[in-house]
Amino acid sequence: GSPDASVPAGGLGWVQAGVILYAFSAPSAVMAVPYAIGMAGFVGGSLICIIVTCASVAGSIMLLQVKLAYPSCHTFGQLGGKLLGPRGQVWGNSIQLGNFCLFLPCALRFCALALRGIGFGLPFLGNCDDYYVFLIAGVCLLTTQARTLSNTKYFSFVSFVCVCGMAVLMIVAAYRYENSQKVPAQYFGNPESDALASLVQTAGGFTICAWAYVPAFLTVELSDCMGRPGLLSRSLVLSGVLNVTISLVVGLTVVQRWGYRVGEVITITRGVPAWTSGSDLNTAFNVFQLTGNFVSYMLDSVPLVRFCQKAWSPGFRDTWSPKDIWRYLWFSIPTFIFALLLSTFVPSVNTLLDFTTALTTPMVTQIYPAVCYWTLLRQDGRVEGDGSPSGRIPPLAKFSVGSVFLVGCISLVVCSVKAIGYVSLDSLRPPMSIGCEGWLIWTDSA
Repeated sequence: GSPDASVPAGGLGWVQAGVILYAFSAPSAVMAVPYAIGMAGFVGGSLICIIVTCASVAGSIMLLQVKLAYPSCHTFGQLGGKLLGPRGQVWGNSIQLGNFCLFLPCALRFCALALRGIGFGLPFLGNCDDYYVFLIAGVCLLTTQARTLSNTKYFSFVSFVCVCGMAVLMIVAAYRYENSQKVPAQYFGNPESDALASLVQTAGGFTICAWAYVPAFLTVELSDCMGRPGLLSRSLVLSGVLNVTISLVVGLTVVQRWGYRVGEVITITRGVPAWTSGSDLNTAFNVFQLTGNFVSYMLDSVPLVRFCQKAWSPGFRDTWSPKDIWRYLWFSIPTFIFALLLSTFVPSVNTLLDFTTALTTPMVTQIYPAVCYWTLLRQDGRVEGDGSPSGRIPPLAKFSVGSVFLVGCISLVVCSVKAIGYVSLDSLRPPMSIGCEGWLIWTDSA
């Protein structure tokens, strides 16, 4: 089919768009990058970060080219529908919206843990993380009122500042405190004595790099918010550079100081007194974390709720009248309740994040964009001087598509190894429970 003629309009600048792309996952990811470096090694972890980031940027640029060819497509799934038919639309919607739905409970839990880490926590909530989830859930729900990604630009800059603040505090902590249990990291892999556990932990480092930077989730929707959508390619490069720079500076510094055995979330690192409750450093870190993860919830929910609104009420006027505010709030209620229930009744949100990453993230960031772009290239071919299609695809384009697709397939396998391995191996399995003291439904502890 021929490309659509309509061109979306918007006013978001490419720098603002770049910050939004980076801020999507960064507040939770920056806490985990030392673990990625520690488990995959100084050189191995750095290479994984660079390769996965480059493949994610390239995949998003391919997705952008498809979007520019079909500007009337406003969602991930619609692009697949244009190029791959109804099955392509179902595939696109499933992996993008499925990830959005399954990441919301993770974002809720991240916000709750950050709130609990401020000062000495809230004594009247005790040690129950679920109570903190209930407390902050209403604020997370209100963030969906941003409605469009262009309305999140100021919040995204605040999130970026918070990420930088967290990065600085992690480096300060690494130089101020020693790790009494330090085991030096390796250049490749990790010194874990159990070979299978070492392999799975290395896969864990890869998994963090996979979900730490996921620009393709927002590429289509964000381009609709820009006055010049073609400039989104600059935004993608900017966000990729930010991701690699901050990840490597923080990850390499912390692991060099504390060794390979750092927590999957930095604040649970054993042998380091930096993150004790009530300390100024820990409190400041969690204030930054809480603010940044509020924005992550916002960026995740905005495209999801907009999809629900278009599906349930295509004629919605989208004004800021009290009536429309209440209507839009109701559009967000089903996914919000789903996230709240999952956050409460899933035994381990970490495990949920692992399987969500394995099943959706490589598909969205590399595999699906590569398939869509390859299909577009095959349809359009190259144009000869007389205007007739030659049917030839340049070797560089073939190499680019093949490389992105290959990285996506490897990422899918490795992330699956991490997700399954962390559930299967007793030494790596995270604590699992449903409920709290007084209403404990299930726990895996003896």
